[in-house]
Amino acid sequence: MWWRHDFETLMYPYLPSNAKKPKECTKLFLVRLPESQKFIVPKNLKLLAVPLRQVHENHKTYGPIISGVPQLLSKFTFNIVDI
Repeated sequence: MWWRHDFETLMYPYLPSNAKKPKECTKLFLVRLPESQKFIVPKNLKLLAVPLRQVHENHKTYGPIISGVPQLLSKFTFNIVDI
């Protein structure tokens, strides 16, 4: 979750302690689609597959939220099981 505690342009990956009522909360979800489903991108947009190492701390290219995704994912342990 990313928090904007005031009318600032920056969002934080934590709720600052001085924020009593945050103005905005942005949630990112990691979802695995079943094989029977398709992920469709509108024709006016472009979907890129980018390595996490390229996204990490690359604020100029991807913005502060997307460049912070690798840091948020580092909190989790992923177990990949082949079925």
